[in-house]
Amino acid sequence: MRKASVSALVLLVLLALLSVPLVASAKGTTGLSADPLATLYAHPDFIRKGNASASPNVAGISPTQFRKAYGISSVTQTGAGITIAIVDACGNPGAQKDLNKYDTTFGLPATTIKVVKPQGTTCLDPNGWGVETDLDLQMAHAVAPGAKIVLEAAKSASFANLLAAAKDAYTKQGATVVSMSFGGGEFSGETGASADGVFSAGNTKGVSFTASSGDSGCGAQYPAASPFVTSVGGTSLTILSNGTYVSETAWSGSGGGTSTFESRPSYQNGFNGSGQRGIPDVAMVADPNTGVSMFDKQVGGFIVVGGTSVAAPL
Repeated sequence: MRKASVSALVLLVLLALLSVPLVASAKGTTGLSADPLATLYAHPDFIRKGNASASPNVAGISPTQFRKAYGISSVTQTGAGITIAIVDACGNPGAQKDLNKYDTTFGLPATTIKVVKPQGTTCLDPNGWGVETDLDLQMAHAVAPGAKIVLEAAKSASFANLLAAAKDAYTKQGATVVSMSFGGGEFSGETGASADGVFSAGNTKGVSFTASSGDSGCGAQYPAASPFVTSVGGTSLTILSNGTYVSETAWSGSGGGTSTFESRPSYQNGFNGSGQRGIPDVAMVADPNTGVSMFDKQVGGFIVVGGTSVAAPL
């Protein structure tokens, strides 16, 4: 009996000693990964078609054409007095010069973008996020040439950094429209304060968010699945050479479906038979076969792109 008691005592002492570093290790691990969104990443939603050209003689739709096709050219408002934020990872060091080239080529008024790096020095991704950044800026400026544009260049493509950039856009930069041409897989925490909470808080301040619904066909992605965001899908747009609208059909590549985690919002009652949030809400040109022209010096000049990354900023 005494031997058993001594053995039990030794065992308890060992467990007590071992528990100290184990507890410390657990605390350290929790501290390092306090935000689970830091390990979840998003991707840009554009599709490039064909080679680059030094001249604008590419097959893509010009801003003059899509402005006429969608009736934007007849709208007297230009966006003056409004701040639009473009949220992208990495950014593009040549974004201002590329926008200048786009403007002079297609007869748009010049503007100076404000570049913000909320987390400091950003990543570099010329063929991915670099193109995405130029695309978003050029589409937004073509639609609202009088608006002030802020580029929120996130440090990386993690949801933690991208959503923090979206929050910075309306809390510090005065943006009332925030465009997000990216997406990633849905996750169980998306309904929490650090994800949906960022958008719902913005909504209460009168901020509108748009997000691309994705380019992989059936299925929902985040942040387009958030009920506090306008999810933008894609179409195939047919026009005449002068921009006259002919027809428009759903693009088969457009992301769409029901969310795994988001419940159906009240504004979808009556036509969404599912109990879950359905996307997209609206759709615009995105089919790369009826894609738009843009300019990016890093990838060779004028290129044609499609994807819901075109539609979201439009």
